[in-house]
Amino acid sequence: MAQYHAARSTSKEASSLGSAKLDAESDRLLLCYVSGMDLRRLGPDTTPFMAEVLATCPWKPFSNLPSNELFPTLVCGVDPTVHGVWGVRLGAPPVAGAPPRPVDRLPDRIVTGLQCAIHALRPPYDLAAIPPRRRRRLVMTRTKYKRRRQWSEALYRIGGVPSVMEIVGRERSRYVFSSSLHPARLLSRLCAPRAALEILEFYALDRFQQWNLDRPEPVRRFYSRVDAFLRDLHARCRAAGMRLLVVSDHGHEPIRAALDLSAALAGSGLHEHEYTHFVEVSSARFWPHNERARRELSALLARLGHGRVVRFDEMAGYGVPLKDASFGEIFCFLDPGYIFFPHDFHHPLANLLLGLADPIQRSRLRDPRHRSNHGHLPDTEPERAFVALVDAGFAGADGAAHILDVAPSILALLGRAAPATMRGRSLFLRR
Repeated sequence: MAQYHAARSTSKEASSLGSAKLDAESDRLLLCYVSGMDLRRLGPDTTPFMAEVLATCPWKPFSNLPSNELFPTLVCGVDPTVHGVWGVRLGAPPVAGAPPRPVDRLPDRIVTGLQCAIHALRPPYDLAAIPPRRRRRLVMTRTKYKRRRQWSEALYRIGGVPSVMEIVGRERSRYVFSSSLHPARLLSRLCAPRAALEILEFYALDRFQQWNLDRPEPVRRFYSRVDAFLRDLHARCRAAGMRLLVVSDHGHEPIRAALDLSAALAGSGLHEHEYTHFVEVSSARFWPHNERARRELSALLARLGHGRVVRFDEMAGYGVPLKDASFGEIFCFLDPGYIFFPHDFHHPLANLLLGLADPIQRSRLRDPRHRSNHGHLPDTEPERAFVALVDAGFAGADGAAHILDVAPSILALLGRAAPATMRGRSLFLRR
């Protein structure tokens, strides 16, 4: 299958695209955010439409950030230290001498099971299998998709930073979320007449790969289905006088092995009061509370292997210029193909419920470990992101691109200036 490893564009227009050039005065844009569309899986046999787009239209690969949640950065054009959404922060320390709370006397499996029940009753609640005594030390800063669908401030202003939707105007911007296995059914809901900016977040491909990448043929078929949807979406956009911008923020790597960090911590000799930690599928962060914990945790993570241990003051080299250790002092980012299991988002009850309720995640019932993942350091292969403009009237700008460039590019295509809060640049130039 053909692979695309460098940005290139030509003046030739692909036959299936028709005339990809829109009227120069068009000021309407549909951003199709297809999280997890892997450049390595795009080629003429499986994804003929996207293959032609990458061969004939302007597109740019861009560097992303070491995070499982990139939507705030994509739409705000600032890094997580500015909009504040990057997993968890360390909260206030416990009150000295305070007696244990009654809930802390209950077994972890009971209180984390209660969290699963709260999640089922209150969808915006972030599902994490963290016992209350640990959870109280952490401040959740996530705006995952369930919150974006129900909490408008997670779309328009994030951490006080205006998103592209706020800048364009709430009455002229629109957000649509879908995790459907049948994207073609979305077409009638898109290209609203009054919308200058429409953002479709299509999450199903990302989730499908997380739980099915060990089944190559179903994955190939789903890529083909998404590609056919993008072809039809482009035709609908053209009929509505809208440009189509396709963004993918990462790919996916098959899982080769799972590492049991919980067992390693239990055997470290450290007491849980000596540190606070948060474990995601492919990364973990720690806040040591004394020098012994700082020394022992660094050594333990180095011995685990299959990853990189990074201090908070080194994170600027990966696009997150942390000024202090509030988001974490010591980080461990696993290499592609490796995950932590168990982790702070795994719970047997939640695994059962999600496996029964969601056909995409049905494979959870036979094995609760992910089949693929992302959120590794940005210089790794599955983290290669890209943005493609389906309009031959533009060319890609020279130079390397970064995720911070996506929001200014959206605004430039709408004929709007980027605010001073954005540090990026437009990636597309009119021919």
